[in-house]
Amino acid sequence: MKTISYLILFILLCGVGLDIWQQNPQPTAPATQTVTPANPPDTAIQKVAETTSTAPPILQIDPGGHKALIKDIAFTPDGRYLVSAGHDKVIRVWDLETGQTVRTLRGQIGVGPEGKIYAMALSPDGRWLAAGGYPSRWGIRLYNFASGQLVALLKGHTNVVLSLAFSPDNRFLVSGGGDSKAILWNLAEFKATALNSTAKAKALDAILSGHTDDIYAVAFTADSQRVVTGSFDHTLRLWQVSDGKLLATLTGHTDKVYSVAVTSDLQGFGNLEGLNHGLIASGSWDYTIRLWDGQTGRFIKTLANQGTKVGSLSFSPDGQYLVSGVGTKGIGNDCYVWSIPDGQEIVIYREHDNVVIATAVSPDGQWVATGGGDNQEIHRWSLRNGHLKQRLRGVGASTWAVGFSADGRELGWGNTWTQSSPTNRGPLEYRLTLPKADAMDSFLVLRKITDGGSHFIRAQDVHGDWALSHRAGGHYGYKDAILDIRHHDSTVASIERSATDGYGHTSYTFTPNGQRIISGGGNGNLSAYNRDGDKLGDYVGHTGDVWAVAVSPDGQLLVSGSDDQTVR
Repeated sequence: MKTISYLILFILLCGVGLDIWQQNPQPTAPATQTVTPANPPDTAIQKVAETTSTAPPILQIDPGGHKALIKDIAFTPDGRYLVSAGHDKVIRVWDLETGQTVRTLRGQIGVGPEGKIYAMALSPDGRWLAAGGYPSRWGIRLYNFASGQLVALLKGHTNVVLSLAFSPDNRFLVSGGGDSKAILWNLAEFKATALNSTAKAKALDAILSGHTDDIYAVAFTADSQRVVTGSFDHTLRLWQVSDGKLLATLTGHTDKVYSVAVTSDLQGFGNLEGLNHGLIASGSWDYTIRLWDGQTGRFIKTLANQGTKVGSLSFSPDGQYLVSGVGTKGIGNDCYVWSIPDGQEIVIYREHDNVVIATAVSPDGQWVATGGGDNQEIHRWSLRNGHLKQRLRGVGASTWAVGFSADGRELGWGNTWTQSSPTNRGPLEYRLTLPKADAMDSFLVLRKITDGGSHFIRAQDVHGDWALSHRAGGHYGYKDAILDIRHHDSTVASIERSATDGYGHTSYTFTPNGQRIISGGGNGNLSAYNRDGDKLGDYVGHTGDVWAVAVSPDGQLLVSGSDDQTVR
């Protein structure tokens, strides 16, 4: 499908950075290329040879912090730095003394979702940094963390890489993907072993059949002998590192498993009879956190029901506490600290204003880091009492509302969420006059809007006898996965979204003539459709969820706002 060419008005929403540029729909060439064997295996680690890229770069404006969903965070072994990565295609290293980014790592990127980081991990000794995401053909990037040098591309997944973890002995990396496959990488010997249910276990083939859905969570046990994987098929599986054999299937969750954490050997917990190999904790979209035996996979207890989807889990180094994040938008944004093994709420942290799917505990056990919220902030707070120590963030802000003036000459937007309507999520707070075609290099002046933008035109979900409405559905059950196109109160077409095109319809509008429909979604997806529900093209550029759209009165311009902190 041909990408729609368009002119982007790219605004850094603190008001200090402006640029206007023509979108180049071609992805950049890689800064590095892999050396492929003459007969490459299906799964291989490939060393990197340096090359020089001749392709034009894609413009990036750096606000000093993340500008899309934060997927993973990790403390360095000395506790002085924090590493973070997410959908904005950037790995950031933060100095915790100053609160500033001291290094950024960027891999190969392209337009739209190409280059998004869905998983990141730092080895326990601080030597290796691994990052994976979309598309899978680019592989998992393995960096020397001290130098920032890319040393290998790990290729084997046939779908997006969703989860990564290093073994405590620093010898192995495990990855989970959208291909329902986990791969165990031997970093010392440059080998890869596919985790499969039939390895030396043919007699149990019917039971040990492997995951049947995305693997969003992976972790090693403390002795580096076993790997646990958590999947959207509602199960966890425990594998043997030495040969990839499946040891146990852990059932009990009634919805998707999104997070796992493992702690070291525990002592002194007499009420957890027979437990001497540590704990596995699993978090699910069924709102529960479950505990399992780290050696056998035996179910121990349901630790807690936190009332929201569990977005992330992290144990304290001593195994006495478990931190959980939140994976549900708009239904409470609290993070929790639970005592182990009784599940008592020690701390409820309420400073975030949106989902938190990245958590970490400092090596000394004093601090918790949580990443998320409307403006993709990282908070560092006390494990013991929840007191906020530090916010790590840039200078931008998410955009929740956009609109045009009645004459189409002014553009307005807002950074405040007040309601959950796909056509109006909050007031318009700033405006600027659009330059004429013959004066594109003219200076743009930002002005405040004092009345909330009542005279501006926003998204329109009704046009004459036609109307738009969303409903729940799809593979993931999102509340806005399906957009119904209705005529005279009857549904004539429906547009269903999945993981490949944004999960849901977060914003939508008719064009002024009513002939086309514009819909924004997750992960930067923004598309045009006709009234039969056929896709006409994609507007490529956003890296975060598109929360607001509007079309100029003459139907010539589209404006969109996103949590990637840009208006386009």
